[in-house]
Amino acid sequence: MTALHQAIALHQAGDLDAAESLYRDILAREPEQADALHLLGLVQYAKGDAAGGAALIRRAIASAPANAVYHFNLGNVCRDLGDPDAALRAYAAAIELQPGEADYHYNLAELLDAQGQGDAALDHYRRAVELEPDHAALRLDLGACLQGLGRLDEAAQQYRQALALEPGLAQAHNNLGGIHQARDELDAAADCYRAALAVDPELAEAHRNYAAVLEATGQREAALKHYQEALRLKPDYAEVAYKLAALRGNAAPETAPQEYIAGLFDQYAEAFDEHLTGALGYRTPQRLRELFDELAGTATGLRVLDLGCGTGLSGLAFRDRAAFLAGVDLSPRMLEQARARERYDELQCGDVMQALEAESAAWELVLAADVFVYLGDLAAVLAACGRALRPGGWLLFSVEQGDGKDFVLGKSGRYAHSVEYLQHLADATGLTVRAVRATVLRQDFGEDVKGWLFALQK
Repeated sequence: MTALHQAIALHQAGDLDAAESLYRDILAREPEQADALHLLGLVQYAKGDAAGGAALIRRAIASAPANAVYHFNLGNVCRDLGDPDAALRAYAAAIELQPGEADYHYNLAELLDAQGQGDAALDHYRRAVELEPDHAALRLDLGACLQGLGRLDEAAQQYRQALALEPGLAQAHNNLGGIHQARDELDAAADCYRAALAVDPELAEAHRNYAAVLEATGQREAALKHYQEALRLKPDYAEVAYKLAALRGNAAPETAPQEYIAGLFDQYAEAFDEHLTGALGYRTPQRLRELFDELAGTATGLRVLDLGCGTGLSGLAFRDRAAFLAGVDLSPRMLEQARARERYDELQCGDVMQALEAESAAWELVLAADVFVYLGDLAAVLAACGRALRPGGWLLFSVEQGDGKDFVLGKSGRYAHSVEYLQHLADATGLTVRAVRATVLRQDFGEDVKGWLFALQK
């Protein structure tokens, strides 16, 4: 047995110190021996020195640049070092040299997905599945990528194929339930979540999702039990803690968690407009437009910022008033719907505060239709609106009607605000309340959701 084979055997047996000693002996005699450099790099990586490991693997590549495995492992090390650009280059080099390896495509797809490059990731997930069609976990991840891109029929097909290969794949049951839930097919969604929990009773996400279906079908006590179990399994589950506070009437957090808002609207993006404007009778953007027409006359050519723009319903209502219309939303899939409308000059995925603080005195009209119902404490956001508006600029928004308190978190998971609270905040931020109108914002379980429309001017 050669020294290299001995070192590899020790390495595989987990005796890293002995393997390292032999690799170094080999390199003392042959400093550019590529396999020894590569494997010593993996030992260093396994011992916690990722940067040293990457340097050794790069030396191996310099010595033998046509070895795809070296590039692939360099990609893995660079990924864990927090250098995604270097990792992407390394994975791409490995695929170019050896395009028939499913793992190479999968790792590249996973990294592209994490970088928000879903379309590029999709190509490599598909290639990985083509190379290993009977690999259920690959089909699960391909389905998740498709679901993230809003291609729900294709995603569902992949989940079903994954389950045909591996019926006990709890995450596939859970994700398929999410597709049914997004389409308001609540019985089918519940069946999927129960199947997921039968396989893996400790899947916190499935408890949360099942709780949401139970809540939507009026089974509040059962919903509470599953929310509680989700939080027990995952104590830092902020969105579940938020939902429990809403259902129990506990002290409300100042705002809904961003991951809750993004996840909620991502889930319903495909059918959002039809459900909201049809089944729920939502007309808030049109009513804000009517209020603006009443107060501002025929003003056009405005710089307009649409906070929480969603699928772009406010963009439809106000486009003819705007010379420049920008939108911001936490939900990537809602933004895809807005982008398809071709009404906005600029769209960004992010937090409304970041958008407001990017420029001061930049906007002549800021819109927030059905947005502040997820924020609770509005002091910071109204102050930011005040700074973002030009003198004479307008802020138009809707809130749900509160009961006299500053703000309260309802069982719906949305906040309600009082007129007195909003008047106080406006005064504190240099904004003048020009109009308050009572309105019905939407239907919720067949009942009117009463709200206020506010028009403030700087």
